[in-house]
Amino acid sequence: MASLTEDVKHESERGELLKVLVDWGLEWMPFYELRSQFYSRTDRRLKDTEMNFHMNYLEQRGYAERKLLRAGVADLELLVFRATSKAVDLLAHAIPPDPGVAT
Repeated sequence: MASLTEDVKHESERGELLKVLVDWGLEWMPFYELRSQFYSRTDRRLKDTEMNFHMNYLEQRGYAERKLLRAGVADLELLVFRATSKAVDLLAHAIPPDPGVAT
């Protein structure tokens, strides 16, 4: 079980990721850009596993969406995320707070 300090850190990281996505204007944001913007704001680097954990949480709670874009001819894939209107409401304190996301 994670310590209280780790729990607070994770809640803060999820809150900051949501703020990045909302500031992107509810448009699709590439995974690498999300990670870069998070680092620019917090000066903290997240591993892929940490990013995936946080994004899975946010997606399951209805605050984020993801999709995988594929360019068949070039055989390329791009993972993108965007915030939902529920995320905007959470950050604006228009809905009850989520104990797993620090706003």
